[in-house]
Amino acid sequence: MVTLKEILETVSLVCKISVTNLRSKKRYRIFSEARGLYFLFARNFTNCGVQEISKYVNRHHATCIHYCKITPQLLKYDKKYRITYGEIESKLNKIARESKDENEDMLKQINIQIAQLLKEKERIVSSKEST
Repeated sequence: MVTLKEILETVSLVCKISVTNLRSKKRYRIFSEARGLYFLFARNFTNCGVQEISKYVNRHHATCIHYCKITPQLLKYDKKYRITYGEIESKLNKIARESKDENEDMLKQINIQIAQLLKEKERIVSSKEST
């Protein structure tokens, strides 16, 4: 699972805009379009609600809903915006895969620890029964 922080940082990196500017109240087109990408990816890559997504960048929840409606339209007609979208999407997919791999490794380690604890429990119980 990708976090809001990772999405914001990825959008910031690809769009060459500081995170501070993405969270600011500035309405320059470059900031506005980058925020639109953040909102769209946040809705698609997380289970967060619009209120949480919006609050993370100091916006009202209606702003998230608005951008999720207009950003796909911008993608239809603006080639440069589509290219930027593709770059961000590939980076976020990579982050998601890495996160999934890390989670699977952690789950394997936990299962190993559980198996060891169960063996230890069985050993303790059998030693108590024999005494």
